[in-house]
Amino acid sequence: MELIECKDLCKTYGTGDLEVRALDGASFSVEKGEFVVILGPSGAGKSTLLNLLGGMDTATSGTLRVGEKTVTALSEKELSAYRRKDIGFVFQFYNLMANLTALENVELAQGETGMTAEEALSLVGLEKRKNNFPPQLSGGEQQRVAIARAIVKNPLLLLCDEPTGALDSRTGRAILGLLSDLCRKDGMTVIVVTHNAELGKLADRLIRVNDGKIVENALQTAASPEDITW
Repeated sequence: MELIECKDLCKTYGTGDLEVRALDGASFSVEKGEFVVILGPSGAGKSTLLNLLGGMDTATSGTLRVGEKTVTALSEKELSAYRRKDIGFVFQFYNLMANLTALENVELAQGETGMTAEEALSLVGLEKRKNNFPPQLSGGEQQRVAIARAIVKNPLLLLCDEPTGALDSRTGRAILGLLSDLCRKDGMTVIVVTHNAELGKLADRLIRVNDGKIVENALQTAASPEDITW
């Protein structure tokens, strides 16, 4: 079932001679439950695309539909509700509250629907660390808490911006394995943005972005995290 439909999406910054097209006519679709990697060098437009998918920025032109919502037609109030209810965000740096336990960090994002914070921590393998504070956790454990915080509301989309960028190879593979499991076993639609071409091998769908344009949109057989070169 198609979850995302993107048609001629553009994002322009500035005007006149200073105009920069960060995204230029992006068109693609994503099926529910796909593991998608958006790949490109710095400045290619991949983060702009992620921000538009997550409702953190608005398009200059084009249309974007996620589920039953036409995101490009939403008001600011509706975009806020979309971000809060439908989108889970995982970033390179974990952005946890240091004075709150792992459980309390996840509870901050817990909605009226979805799962409990304890269930989310159990899903990422941290049920025994729920009462620890972030400084008492390793980098990989902190990223797992961040993932639990993102999935506790059972979002339509899990958006991950360089989620292994601050981790060593062993921990990074474990996090990628977790994200892959959330997709393959739990049916969550996961989109990972990265500059690392090796991570593209993990994707069901690989989208390459360069100079604001989508230069490749390919379905492929996904590799295992253990098979990638770090």
